Amino acid sequence: MTKFAVIIAAWLSLVVTAFSQTSQGFPPPETTSSNSSDWHIEWVPIYLWFTALDGNLGVGGKTIPISASFSDVLDRLNIAYMTAADVRKHRVGVLTDFQYLDLSSSEMSTPFGLLYSSAHTDSQEYILDPEIYVRVFENSKGSVDAFAGIRYWHLRSNLDLRAGLLPAFHAGDSKDWVDPVLGARFRLNLRKGWFVMLKGDAGGFGAGSQETWQIYTGGGKEFKQRYSVFLGYRRLSVDYRDGGFIYDTNMNGALVGFSIKFK
Repeated sequence: MTKFAVIIAAWLSLVVTAFSQTSQGFPPPETTSSNSSDWHIEWVPIYLWFTALDGNLGVGGKTIPISASFSDVLDRLNIAYMTAADVRKHRVGVLTDFQYLDLSSSEMSTPFGLLYSSAHTDSQEYILDPEIYVRVFENSKGSVDAFAGIRYWHLRSNLDLRAGLLPAFHAGDSKDWVDPVLGARFRLNLRKGWFVMLKGDAGGFGAGSQETWQIYTGGGKEFKQRYSVFLGYRRLSVDYRDGGFIYDTNMNGALVGFSIKFK
């Protein structure tokens, strides 16, 4: 069984357990006659993901390993923007996450020895995660959501190998693909506005990438029932292959965010 199948099985078993508990005496979410309380809207204007990057990048039949710490990524970062939104009415909601990264590297050594003297890479990456979820359990102590959606990827990469024993080589390509994903999200409310969260998903299934999965967890604090800050850890993995184009990478690191509740 592959990694993503194990993850899906784990999440779904937890969701089923939570749903069975709900039906055995846990109260459903409270409802009121006010239409304004039917809607729940939360927006993260910007969040920071202090990610490291490792894996393999292949363009034009040439593959080079990638291994960069957060400080390395920061040095290569041209621009980045990350935001998220959560809109729900009663038990059904839409969660959307968007990330944009523009990276470029300076001259670096190559895995080809003396065949090429050095290498230069640059890439742009868009990741959009729209997901529909159902709140299967909620009370004052926390909530459990089960969701299904897609992860849309747009990746443009260029690879330049400087001449060594072999002549210089240049290749560039861009790819778009969509991965179906399944997952779950858990939240536990603590005292005085503190909370902890766990979210995970897995997918791909060969429809786009061979596999993709992510997990993020951490805790935060609410202020005035409208604002909150969050500190956690996130890991996102993907293995996409199409002919000579390979994007097999892992991104992981600390996550810091600020959110606003409108309803």
